[in-house]
Amino acid sequence: MAKIKMDGLDDYIKQLTELGESVEGSIKRAVYPAAGMVIEAIKANTPSEEGVTNGLRDSAALVTFRNDSGYIYTEVVFEGYDSRGHPNPLKARVLESGSSTRQKHPFIRPAVNRVKAQAEALIAAEFNKICEEKMNNQ
Repeated sequence: MAKIKMDGLDDYIKQLTELGESVEGSIKRAVYPAAGMVIEAIKANTPSEEGVTNGLRDSAALVTFRNDSGYIYTEVVFEGYDSRGHPNPLKARVLESGSSTRQKHPFIRPAVNRVKAQAEALIAAEFNKICEEKMNNQ
C-alpha cells in the first residue's frame, strides 16, 4: 500500500560490499526501524469510526522482508477480520480509496508523506552506523 523509495543508496551498498558485510542483511537492519516509524504513523492516523473501523488500527502489521531482483522491501498490511467478519484489508482499501457508496478518507498516504523525510534520514543514519561498526571491526 504505502511505498517509500530512496535513491542514492549505491554509495552505501558499495561501502558495505567493500567491508564484507552482507548487503541484504545491512539493508534490512537499516530499514527496519524506519518501517516501524512508518507503521506507527499509519496506526496513529487510522480513523476510529465506531462500528466501521473496529480493530483496523490493531490489524496493521509489517510483512517479512522480500527481495525482488535486488529490490529489498517490506510492506504494511492490514490482517484479519473485524468482529463482524469483514476483512480488514478491504476496509483499509475502501477507507483509503473510497468506493461507489463511500467517500474516500485517505489515512495511509498522508501518514507516509508526513514521516517520509524522517524515515529516510533514519535509514541513512542506520547505514552510517553499520558502516562505522564494520570499519571499526576491521
